[in-house]
Amino acid sequence: MLSIHLTDICNNRCWFCVVDSPKQKTELVDRGRIERFLELHKDKGYSAVNIHGGEPTIRKDFLEVLTRIVELGYPQIILQTNGRSLADNEFAERVCHLGVGLFVISVHGSCTETHELITQVPNSFEQALKGISNIKQCGARVRTNSVVSKLNYTDIPETMRLLLQLGVDHINISALHTAGAAFRYFEKVTPTYDESIPFVRMATDIVNQTGTPLTLEGFPLCVIRGLHKHLIDWQNQRFKMLFRGYVFDDYESYMDRTMRIHGKVCTGCGCVDKCGGVYKEYIDARGWEEFGACMFEAIETREQYERTN
Repeated sequence: MLSIHLTDICNNRCWFCVVDSPKQKTELVDRGRIERFLELHKDKGYSAVNIHGGEPTIRKDFLEVLTRIVELGYPQIILQTNGRSLADNEFAERVCHLGVGLFVISVHGSCTETHELITQVPNSFEQALKGISNIKQCGARVRTNSVVSKLNYTDIPETMRLLLQLGVDHINISALHTAGAAFRYFEKVTPTYDESIPFVRMATDIVNQTGTPLTLEGFPLCVIRGLHKHLIDWQNQRFKMLFRGYVFDDYESYMDRTMRIHGKVCTGCGCVDKCGGVYKEYIDARGWEEFGACMFEAIETREQYERTN
């Protein structure tokens, strides 16, 4: 899969934005570079183009970029968005008509108060939900993403109930990536795993009772023992990314090398090479006390891990 960071700009101001969009005032992503990247990789067997930002839909040439992806023959387009622009039914229909088949829409709370505490934008909750409704009416698939933070972790179970009521096709729960704005506001937005994981467990139970597909993203395996079957296996979902002026041939390997680490507590764990580790900034601030031994209690050997996935 190809992945394109389409813009740095966003119409939300999320406290934990990994690309720090609230600080970005001018567009740094060159349209010509985007088109050259797409043209270079056409007919090379890529299954999809994943577009993200910032908020891609507010870029002035967004629809033109979609049109070019279709013209080049890419089989699928995935759009990561906060959903607000899709509250306009005509715009939502146009985006679907241009070939976006999967919408990954961020919903960080079960109510206006929680979601907009995070986005810092009035009406962003109502617009996101309206966007989901419009996309579903167009017949496209919706996968939601909810980032677990200190601002919403107790609300994650109720958020799952809301998403199930909306009839979304897939639910993803993400651990907080301690980069960008999340790094600057670390103490404000970053819960300990000991605090947040009990609520993540409640949330997964709620979703699992319905049979709706559920994934967990970015969590160290040892803190989600018993839930590891839901963890996204990025090793088998490699993607090439254009990020501003840089091309990452294997973005997940880049993340493993530069953003996440394993510690001495991981030594001997039969699943260490299946686990992405822990974000470095988290360990610098909190240490390793929450991690380690519980992995062995849940999964003693690699064979056990393989049998349950």
